[in-house]
Amino acid sequence: MKWLAPLLDLLFPRRCAFCRVLLDDEQLPNLLCRSCEQTVLNPDECCSYCGYPLAATGEGYCPLCSEHSYAFYAACAVSLFRGELRKAILRFKYGGKSELAVPFGQLMARQIRKCGWPDLAAVVPIPLHPQKLRERGYDQALLLAQVLGKELGLPVLKLLVRRQPTVSQTTLSAAQRWQNVAAAFAFNRQSGLPARVLLVDDLLTTGATAHFAAEVLLQAGVKEVYLAVIAHS
Repeated sequence: MKWLAPLLDLLFPRRCAFCRVLLDDEQLPNLLCRSCEQTVLNPDECCSYCGYPLAATGEGYCPLCSEHSYAFYAACAVSLFRGELRKAILRFKYGGKSELAVPFGQLMARQIRKCGWPDLAAVVPIPLHPQKLRERGYDQALLLAQVLGKELGLPVLKLLVRRQPTVSQTTLSAAQRWQNVAAAFAFNRQSGLPARVLLVDDLLTTGATAHFAAEVLLQAGVKEVYLAVIAHS
């Protein structure tokens, strides 16, 4: 079946995960064109708490993190929610392009490996409410988690349920976002609870959604929660 891969490449040429331009042979392993590759964040130059890029005089944490005490231990993102990546994420979430979970998940795995985090035991997606899942047709965080599980060799555990529908965070102020998701999640009890988990979502904005999801996991007995997203806004 060695002939199959070249045939698939001919029929479905591989494109940049962000801007969809055709990739040449040198770019294929990176999943991004040279221009989009330049937008990928360097974890060593980002806030070690929330993953946002630091100013040149940064001390390891960004000013935004002084306003909140997040329940997750650390976070990382592939890039910022702007430009071509913003368009790609909107295609992924609202345009039916569920196949983008594969390159996005692979890029997230690449970032996680750069962070030097301790060994993780499982991948946990932040779930959609069933009502929104029916509308969208797929859960983007679950798709990302499945790719990450394969890339990192970790089980994917659905430890969280979204117990109430919430208004889209995109329409709310920062304060309203925290109120909106304060009681959104519940623990989906399972045996063999992992000690250290990777929480997965597509975006990190105020951190409210990830905070309350992580809080539920910690209250259930998880010791540490790390967060990975495609983009930080």
